[in-house]
Amino acid sequence: MKKQLWSATSLIVLLSLAAVGCGSNQANESAESADSNGASATKAIKAKFYFDFPGLSKYVTDVNPILQQTDNVTLESVPFTDTTSYQTAVRVGFTTQEAPDLFKWWNGFKLKEIADSGNLADMTEQWKEMVTDGVVPSLADPLTVNGKVYGIPAAAHYWTVFYNKKVFADNGLQVPKTWDDLMMICDTLKAKGVTPFGTSIKDSWQGFIWFEDLLVHSNPDFYDKLVLGQAKYTDPEVVDVMKLWKSMYDKGYFSKPLVMDKEVAPAFAKGQIGMYLVGTWFESFLTGAGMKPDADFGSFVLPAIKPEAGNVVISEITPILVSQNAKNRDDAIKAAVALTKKDASAKMLETFGGLPTRTDVVASDPVIKSLSDTIAQGNFKVLTRYWEATPSELSEYGSSEFIRFMLKPEAYMEVLNNIQAKADKYWADHK
Repeated sequence: MKKQLWSATSLIVLLSLAAVGCGSNQANESAESADSNGASATKAIKAKFYFDFPGLSKYVTDVNPILQQTDNVTLESVPFTDTTSYQTAVRVGFTTQEAPDLFKWWNGFKLKEIADSGNLADMTEQWKEMVTDGVVPSLADPLTVNGKVYGIPAAAHYWTVFYNKKVFADNGLQVPKTWDDLMMICDTLKAKGVTPFGTSIKDSWQGFIWFEDLLVHSNPDFYDKLVLGQAKYTDPEVVDVMKLWKSMYDKGYFSKPLVMDKEVAPAFAKGQIGMYLVGTWFESFLTGAGMKPDADFGSFVLPAIKPEAGNVVISEITPILVSQNAKNRDDAIKAAVALTKKDASAKMLETFGGLPTRTDVVASDPVIKSLSDTIAQGNFKVLTRYWEATPSELSEYGSSEFIRFMLKPEAYMEVLNNIQAKADKYWADHK
């Protein structure tokens, strides 16, 4: 499984490239002719693009003129507003005549599971072309299963705490360096009528966020074992994390559940909540609420809870994949390659945020740049997000159970027992 997980080495390579930039690589000249305006004279390609991230609707609108000019490609949006129904639709589509042409997905186990089932188009040969054109070579690693590369890297993200700079300044607060500093910030905000952290449970996947971060900042080595079935959810290391999480609920550090894509950013912008733990892709929601990076908000990685945990950060790679049985598979592969070219990739970075996926595109966002520099300079251990690091059957069930905990924190042992029972059965069946 290591080949499928996003490694610290690969991410540091990406960081250094993103920070300093590289000279533009020249794409191989097309064997096909082009008209006098530079537009491709190849046949027109239309591909349906499935996704569950709202901002990608605007991306498709903005990128289509670019794709039409460079590769005669036009994408048709097939958006979903709910991640659970989206996953179901894509998986069911594999079994019908309507397998999606292109679709946004996840790396790690979620990628491996559909690759192993034969439902993904192999893009190993196309990767040679993409790397020559400027795609970061190390990004093939999190998209590789059994020696084959699937899909393209749409984005690379960290999981971080966004904080409202005005709220911090008004209360004399600084970015925390230790866990005690963070608890002091929470107490200060709570006393001033500001809820320290926003939370959301709209989709079941949102349940794992705090569990994952509290565990990796307590015992990252144990986390690595847990997600691979080499440790138990009922072990003391997990019980201690759940007790800590419960204590934060008991102290009123978390908001009532908010709808992530509609309510969190406005509440954050108004100063009703001071912080929000989420992937760097959430920045588009904050800017959509009228906030400016660095001026109105910044970000920091959750501090170590136990000093021996060291510097740790969660990462997430977002691939765009092609269905093996798509009616227009070959055209869809060409459309995917077109999305990796410089202008289209830069547009994706503008829309989806995170780190550049090309050597000739540089992150200009000051919040992302500062975060990347901190991680690169701090020798952070980089771990794959829970959603991708453990089998889907367990990540989805576990996340649902953690939401049950969020609604009833006193039930933490029942939640852990339920997840472990599920894990016992899964690993016994997959020896």
